[in-house]
Amino acid sequence: MKSYVAIGGSEPLSLKGALLFYEGRGRAFVTWHEAKPSPHDGIILGEAHELTTEFLRRLAQGLGTETSAEVLPLNMLAWTGDLSVWWTPRAVRRMYFRPNSEAPTGLSGEMFSQPPLVWKVAGAELSVRALRKNQRPSADTPLMIAPYWNTDGDSGVVCQGSMRAPEVGGIASLAAWEQAFFQSEFTHQTGVKKLLAAKRGYCQTLEALKGGHQRFRTGSLRPAGETLAEFIRRDR
Repeated sequence: MKSYVAIGGSEPLSLKGALLFYEGRGRAFVTWHEAKPSPHDGIILGEAHELTTEFLRRLAQGLGTETSAEVLPLNMLAWTGDLSVWWTPRAVRRMYFRPNSEAPTGLSGEMFSQPPLVWKVAGAELSVRALRKNQRPSADTPLMIAPYWNTDGDSGVVCQGSMRAPEVGGIASLAAWEQAFFQSEFTHQTGVKKLLAAKRGYCQTLEALKGGHQRFRTGSLRPAGETLAEFIRRDR
């Protein structure tokens, strides 16, 4: 039994131990076993030891996943190493529509009033919801369907299509995700049958909002059927 592995690079690596994962019906745990020389050549695993905080820190550092502390901006709602959730107040942003889409001629590239939004990035997946009030939401704030094509009304997940996801991660990527979303081409409606509760159609609403002079009426937003806390905790 050989105690080395080839993973590329010139630095020699030797086996130091192994992590064993145990799982039952109601609980699970992990133990650390040090690698020791075997009397019959090769190696054997030593007795089980509980994992310590120092061991996990060294493991994360060795895997290159150790993150440095970051100052969270005021619009941040939730953050872990793999999850970022933040909100943006009402704004005026430029939007683009694919020429062969159902969008009327003259809309692509124009400025439009936008409602307050909640953004979630989990791994490489972007989800967007809207807010009825232009203020920081709390855990029990009901979320609204984001009124955009390419965005699934049921889940809020964005079909990224032509969107260029940011190459950077962490807090520095928040504005880049917003920019990537609005600079992509909106091509089609996804999910729910109706994006807005307004009497006028979606494209008619865009026509009225073009130029950014008229404020987006959040009363026309449709409920998403979940709170901020549920949106954060949901896998998709």
